[in-house]
Amino acid sequence: MMLRRLFIIFLLINLQLYNVKSEKAFYTKSTFFTQQDKDYFLHMVERGQTVYSIAKMYNVSLDAVYELNPGSEGGIQAGSELKIPQESGSYFYHTIQSKETLYSVSRMYQMKGEDILDVNQGLSIETFTVGRVIRIPTNRVTTPMEGTNEECNKKITNELLNVSSKVKNDIKSVKTALLIPFGLKEGTTPQNAAGNRMVEYYAGFLLALKDLKKKGISVDLQVYDIGSGVDLLSTILKKTSMQDVDLIIGGLSDKQIKLIAAFSNEKEIPYVIPFTSKTDEPLNYYTVYQISTPQSYLYSKASAAFCNKYKDANIIFYISESSKSKMDFIKTVQKDLTVKKIPYKVVKDENLSSEIQNALSSTKNNVFVPSDDALETLLNLITPLKSVLETIPQTAVSLFGYPAWQIYAAKYSADFFQLNVAFYSIFYANPTSSKVKSFYNNYIQWYSREMINTFPKYGILGYDMGMFFIQLLDKYGTSYDVNVNKPNYSNVQTDFYFERVNNWGGFINTNIYLIEFNSDLAITSNRY
Repeated sequence: MMLRRLFIIFLLINLQLYNVKSEKAFYTKSTFFTQQDKDYFLHMVERGQTVYSIAKMYNVSLDAVYELNPGSEGGIQAGSELKIPQESGSYFYHTIQSKETLYSVSRMYQMKGEDILDVNQGLSIETFTVGRVIRIPTNRVTTPMEGTNEECNKKITNELLNVSSKVKNDIKSVKTALLIPFGLKEGTTPQNAAGNRMVEYYAGFLLALKDLKKKGISVDLQVYDIGSGVDLLSTILKKTSMQDVDLIIGGLSDKQIKLIAAFSNEKEIPYVIPFTSKTDEPLNYYTVYQISTPQSYLYSKASAAFCNKYKDANIIFYISESSKSKMDFIKTVQKDLTVKKIPYKVVKDENLSSEIQNALSSTKNNVFVPSDDALETLLNLITPLKSVLETIPQTAVSLFGYPAWQIYAAKYSADFFQLNVAFYSIFYANPTSSKVKSFYNNYIQWYSREMINTFPKYGILGYDMGMFFIQLLDKYGTSYDVNVNKPNYSNVQTDFYFERVNNWGGFINTNIYLIEFNSDLAITSNRY
C-alpha cells in the first residue's frame, strides 16, 4: 500500500511538471543543445549583414558575439559562420542541418510542425535550407502529430512548407492608413522643408489613387497627421477605424516606427516604412516592409554590381584627405576586389594630376571612384580627367559614384557623358524618360506647382508606393506576402524587390539601379 501511494504521488508530481509552460520544464539540457551540446548556435553570414544587425536579430549583445568570435570586431564576410549565444527567453534557435526536414526538427523538439511555423512566418520550401536559422518556441508545451502512421505524419508536416497553397482572402476595397508627420498641429506649415516633402508625398499618393480608380480598384483612405512625437500617434492607433485596415504606410522617427511596427504585428497588418533606412524593425516583425535599403545591404549590392561591371578595368580610388564620407563604401569594394583577386590603385590629393597620369593604363578602361559624394570632390576629379582626355584622347576613362550625383546631373550633364559616369541608387527618375515627363506634367496640372528639387522626388515616391502596394493587395488579398515580388509594376522612380531578412522577420527592398551616362548621350538604368 505504501509503495502504491508513493507511486501515485510520484506520478502526480511528474504530470504537474509536464504541464508547466516553461523552458526548464520542456527542454532538458540534452535536448536544449541538441545540435552541438553547447550554449551557442551557428549563423551563416549573408551579404549585407553586420555583427550589429545579427546581434539585433537574435536579441543578444554585441559584446557577447565578439566574445564568441574573436576578430569579428574588424568585420565579417558573407559565407562565414558566427557563433551566437543561446540566451534564455521565448525562443531557442536551431541551425538547419543537412538532410533535416520540418518533420525531423519537430520530432527533435517534441512539437508539431505548426508550432514552428507559427514563429517563423517566412519559412517555406525555399527558405528551409542548410545553414538557415529558425526559431523554436520555448514558451509552449506541445506534442508531435499523433494518431496515424509515421510516413503519413511526415508527409503532412513537410507539406506545411508549401506556402504557395496559402489561402487567398479577397480584399474588396483596400483600407489604407497614411500616418504622415505633416507637423501642422504643432505650429509648422507646409512651407517648411520637412512639411513640404510630406505634403508632396501625399500629393503623389493621391495621383496613384486617381490612376488606380481608372483600373477599377477601390481604396478606402484614412490620412492622419501624426506630428513629430508618439503621443498623437498612440491615440490614433487606438481608433476603431485603425483596427481593421489592410495597409499602413508612414512613420518617420525611430520611436514612431517602433510603435507602428508593434501595432501592425499584433493586428497582422502589412506596414510600409516609406522614408528611412535606419531602422531595425524588419529584423523582428514579419509584417514590416522597408523601402529604403539599409546602408550595409546597399553597399554590399552596389559593390557586387561594381565588381561585375569593372572586373577587367584599371580601378583607381581617389581618396580625398578633406572628405571621406564614403570610405565605408570604398572599404567594402576594396575588400570584395581583394577576395576576387582584382587589382586596384589609390591616388590622393597631393600632386593629383601627376598621380592620375602615373596610375593610367593605355590598354584598359580607367575607372575612378572618389571617397566622397560632395560636388567639390567630384569637380576636383573631373578637371584633371578632362585634361587627360584632351592630351591623350585615346585613353578610356570612366567615373563611378553615388546616388547624390543625380542632383548634379542636369548642370554637369556634358561632363557626365564625356566621362562615362555611372552611379548606383535606390531611386532614379530618368529626366529623358517619357514616363517621368508625363508624371511631371500631370503633377503640375493637378497642383499648379513643380516638385521640390530634392532626391528622391517625394511626389513620385508616394505615387510608386501607392500603385505597387495597393495593386498587390487588390490582386493577392491576404496572401500578399508570398506574392510580393510577382506584380509587374512599371515604376516611375522606385522599383521594388523584397527579400525577407530572416525566417521570422519582415522585408527590405534590395533593388538598386546602376545609372550610366553613355558617350552616345543616352542614359540607361539597369536593375541589380
